[in-house]
Amino acid sequence: MTNEEKTNNQKIKFLDLQMVATVGFIITLIISFSLSYDKKLSLEKKGRLFSEKEAQNLALFQTILVFIIAACFLYVNYKQYGIAKENHDDDENDLLLQIETSIFAIISAIIGLYIVFKNYRNKNLSIAETEPF
Repeated sequence: MTNEEKTNNQKIKFLDLQMVATVGFIITLIISFSLSYDKKLSLEKKGRLFSEKEAQNLALFQTILVFIIAACFLYVNYKQYGIAKENHDDDENDLLLQIETSIFAIISAIIGLYIVFKNYRNKNLSIAETEPF
Protein backbone atom coordinates (compact mmCIF):
# COMPACT_ATOMS: atom_id res chain seq x y z
CA MET A 1 0.00 0.00 0.00
CA THR A 2 1.38 3.38 -0.99
CA ASN A 3 1.64 6.31 1.37
CA GLU A 4 -1.13 8.09 -0.56
CA GLU A 5 -3.50 5.13 -0.19
CA LYS A 6 -2.73 4.92 3.54
CA THR A 7 -3.43 8.64 3.91
CA ASN A 8 -6.69 8.35 1.97
CA ASN A 9 -7.78 5.42 4.15
CA GLN A 10 -7.11 7.50 7.26
CA LYS A 11 -9.06 10.43 5.82
CA ILE A 12 -11.97 8.12 4.96
CA LYS A 13 -11.98 6.70 8.51
CA PHE A 14 -12.19 10.20 10.01
CA LEU A 15 -14.85 11.29 7.52
CA ASP A 16 -16.93 8.25 8.52
CA LEU A 17 -16.59 9.28 12.17
CA GLN A 18 -17.53 12.85 11.26
CA MET A 19 -20.66 11.59 9.47
CA VAL A 20 -21.69 9.59 12.54
CA ALA A 21 -21.21 12.70 14.69
CA THR A 22 -23.30 14.70 12.22
CA VAL A 23 -26.14 12.19 12.55
CA GLY A 24 -25.82 12.57 16.33
CA PHE A 25 -26.09 16.34 15.94
CA ILE A 26 -29.26 15.92 13.86
CA ILE A 27 -30.67 13.77 16.67
CA THR A 28 -29.90 16.53 19.19
CA LEU A 29 -31.72 19.03 16.97
CA ILE A 30 -34.79 16.77 16.84
CA ILE A 31 -34.70 16.39 20.62
CA SER A 32 -34.32 20.16 21.01
CA PHE A 33 -37.29 20.78 18.73
CA SER A 34 -39.37 18.23 20.64
CA LEU A 35 -38.48 19.76 24.00
CA SER A 36 -39.24 23.27 22.78
CA TYR A 37 -42.58 22.14 21.37
CA ASP A 38 -43.34 20.34 24.64
CA LYS A 39 -42.57 23.55 26.57
CA LYS A 40 -44.84 25.51 24.23
CA LEU A 41 -47.68 23.04 24.84
CA SER A 42 -47.16 23.31 28.57
CA LEU A 43 -47.33 27.12 28.43
CA GLU A 44 -50.52 26.91 26.36
CA LYS A 45 -51.97 24.52 28.97
CA LYS A 46 -52.37 21.78 26.35
CA GLY A 47 -51.43 18.10 26.52
CA ARG A 48 -47.66 17.75 26.66
CA LEU A 49 -45.47 15.32 24.74
CA PHE A 50 -43.42 14.43 27.82
CA SER A 51 -43.85 14.38 31.56
CA GLU A 52 -41.66 16.83 33.48
CA LYS A 53 -39.26 14.05 34.46
CA GLU A 54 -39.05 12.74 30.87
CA ALA A 55 -38.34 16.25 29.58
CA GLN A 56 -35.58 16.71 32.14
CA ASN A 57 -34.05 13.34 31.29
CA LEU A 58 -34.19 14.14 27.57
CA ALA A 59 -32.54 17.52 28.16
CA LEU A 60 -29.79 15.85 30.16
CA PHE A 61 -29.29 13.18 27.48
CA GLN A 62 -29.22 15.82 24.75
CA THR A 63 -26.64 17.93 26.57
CA ILE A 64 -24.38 14.95 27.16
CA LEU A 65 -24.75 13.97 23.50
CA VAL A 66 -23.84 17.51 22.40
CA PHE A 67 -20.67 17.32 24.51
CA ILE A 68 -19.74 13.93 23.03
CA ILE A 69 -20.35 15.25 19.51
CA ALA A 70 -18.25 18.35 20.15
CA ALA A 71 -15.43 16.17 21.50
CA CYS A 72 -15.75 13.89 18.47
CA PHE A 73 -15.47 16.84 16.05
CA LEU A 74 -12.43 18.14 17.95
CA TYR A 75 -10.80 14.70 17.72
CA VAL A 76 -11.55 14.36 14.00
CA ASN A 77 -10.31 17.89 13.24
CA TYR A 78 -7.13 17.30 15.25
CA LYS A 79 -6.41 14.02 13.47
CA GLN A 80 -7.15 15.51 10.03
CA TYR A 81 -4.86 18.43 10.86
CA GLY A 82 -2.11 15.96 11.77
CA ILE A 83 -2.53 14.16 8.45
CA ALA A 84 -2.51 17.46 6.53
CA LYS A 85 0.57 18.68 8.38
CA GLU A 86 2.38 15.39 7.79
CA ASN A 87 1.62 15.55 4.07
CA HIS A 88 2.04 19.32 3.77
CA ASP A 89 -1.50 19.71 2.39
CA ASP A 90 -2.87 23.09 1.39
CA ASP A 91 -5.84 22.83 3.78
CA GLU A 92 -3.60 22.72 6.88
CA ASN A 93 -4.52 26.29 7.96
CA ASP A 94 -8.24 25.68 7.43
CA LEU A 95 -8.06 22.58 9.61
CA LEU A 96 -6.27 24.55 12.32
CA LEU A 97 -9.17 27.03 12.29
CA GLN A 98 -11.61 24.11 12.54
CA ILE A 99 -9.74 22.87 15.62
CA GLU A 100 -10.11 26.30 17.21
CA THR A 101 -13.82 26.30 16.38
CA SER A 102 -14.15 22.84 17.91
CA ILE A 103 -12.51 24.09 21.10
CA PHE A 104 -15.13 26.83 21.36
CA ALA A 105 -17.85 24.20 20.82
CA ILE A 106 -16.36 22.12 23.66
CA ILE A 107 -16.38 25.16 25.95
CA SER A 108 -20.01 25.84 25.02
CA ALA A 109 -20.94 22.20 25.64
CA ILE A 110 -19.24 22.25 29.05
CA ILE A 111 -21.20 25.36 30.02
CA GLY A 112 -24.40 23.71 28.79
CA LEU A 113 -23.59 20.60 30.84
CA TYR A 114 -23.00 22.73 33.92
CA ILE A 115 -26.36 24.50 33.53
CA VAL A 116 -28.31 21.30 32.92
CA PHE A 117 -26.61 19.38 35.76
CA LYS A 118 -27.16 22.30 38.14
CA ASN A 119 -30.82 22.62 37.25
CA TYR A 120 -31.41 18.87 36.87
CA ARG A 121 -30.97 18.48 40.60
CA ASN A 122 -33.40 21.36 41.20
CA LYS A 123 -35.89 19.97 38.63
CA ASN A 124 -35.97 23.38 36.97
CA LEU A 125 -35.13 23.38 33.24
CA SER A 126 -36.11 26.15 30.87
CA ILE A 127 -36.31 26.22 27.08
CA ALA A 128 -32.88 27.88 26.91
CA GLU A 129 -31.29 24.84 28.53
CA THR A 130 -32.69 22.49 25.89
CA GLU A 131 -31.01 24.21 22.95
CA PRO A 132 -27.86 22.65 21.49
CA PHE A 133 -24.82 24.93 20.97
